[in-house]
Amino acid sequence: MAGEFQLVPAQSPDHPVEVYPPPAPRLRHPVILAHGLFGFDQVSVLGKPMVHYFAGMPAWLRATGNVVHVSRVAPMGAIAHRASQLAQFIERHAGQGPVHLIAHSMGGLDSRFAIARLGLGDRVLSLTTLGTPHRGSVIADKVLGWTRLPPGIEHWLRRFGADLEALRDLARPSMVEFNLRVPDDPRVRYASVAGEFSPAWSWRMGLFPHRIITTPILQAEEGPNDGMVSLASARWGDHFEVWKGDHFNLVNWHLPGSRPEDENGPRWRQWADMMTRLREVETSRSLD
Repeated sequence: MAGEFQLVPAQSPDHPVEVYPPPAPRLRHPVILAHGLFGFDQVSVLGKPMVHYFAGMPAWLRATGNVVHVSRVAPMGAIAHRASQLAQFIERHAGQGPVHLIAHSMGGLDSRFAIARLGLGDRVLSLTTLGTPHRGSVIADKVLGWTRLPPGIEHWLRRFGADLEALRDLARPSMVEFNLRVPDDPRVRYASVAGEFSPAWSWRMGLFPHRIITTPILQAEEGPNDGMVSLASARWGDHFEVWKGDHFNLVNWHLPGSRPEDENGPRWRQWADMMTRLREVETSRSLD
């Protein structure tokens, strides 16, 4: 999987080579990376980081001088609970100045709640969501239908961190109410990215076998999707992009040896373009 990168300089002015991955554009203000459902910041073994949720991205961003903080909130929990943890993380680690939020999946909903309901609107310059189910998840609807548990068992599961409130919040009826209660802040620049995942790929990346089930369900009910979230649900804000890859490819998980132009290939170029757009946000805000 992704995680390592090496900057390759041009050999000479007469024989230039492409820099890959490209250097990350540098922002003036810190970047906060927010993970999704079942997410984490990194997994360490004997104190050594082994797996990063945002594969390779924090180190790549920091290599050009960006200040980057990778948040950690409850892997499963209600949006309001996770949003409160995210707001506290930003207050502890990013001081009092402006920040950019880049949030994957449910992390985008945590971020929207923190901005609208927890007072972060005056801190956040931009929110870019990656594969966030802004209009709910048909998969959450289905899972809730399959897991109607007695209250006693659900309480027992909650004690071990398996809080079904996360799934209830992600259900499509709940998100209709959420979007009414959590309006966008006019001071914040909102943008979104969706992944489009070919159904023919569902069986190929064995790390995520659930896609054999989820992709056809999403395709039948909501159309093109990333294996977890449809394009229709992921669209939000003034700027919207579609990347050719699955839900976790949006945070740079890709097959070893894959090329940037491949479906589920490395996403350095798209992230570099995204950082350039955020730099333009900083410039426009300084002119206001």
